[in-house]
Amino acid sequence: MWIWEFLHVLIGILWIGLLYFFNLVQVQSMPKMAEEGAAKQYTQIILPRALFFFRHAALWTVITGIVYYAMGRHIVEGIPSGEIMIGMLLGIIMAGNVWFIIWPNQKKIIAGELEGDALTKAKRNAFLASRTNAWLSIPMLIGMIAANHGGVMAGF
Repeated sequence: MWIWEFLHVLIGILWIGLLYFFNLVQVQSMPKMAEEGAAKQYTQIILPRALFFFRHAALWTVITGIVYYAMGRHIVEGIPSGEIMIGMLLGIIMAGNVWFIIWPNQKKIIAGELEGDALTKAKRNAFLASRTNAWLSIPMLIGMIAANHGGVMAGF
């Protein structure tokens, strides 16, 4: 069972790390990259690979988390189900944002399929879903950590 927890945590770190990279580094850097003519190279070379790892890390974080929970729930005593369920629900919502909002919009943007208002709308939708995920990651991480450390109110 420990292997599922290990994989869940490792892949989750990759997912959340890329989420924060996109929100804290890429969003801030793109205007300057566009000014200097580097945005096209970035979006054609680095971004597709980063988005591949991002969306698959989201998927495999959810899968390994569900497997770990299903395998261990009946033998692990004392895990506060409220915190873990909130963390799981937020993680599933976040993975849905990745696969059903962020990735479809980014795929069209990278392929150059959109122009004008459609391009602006796709960029905005992807940005808002990604920013939503960044904010949801905070209570999700609190729920996941609290579940293994006696609950949110432990020590009070």
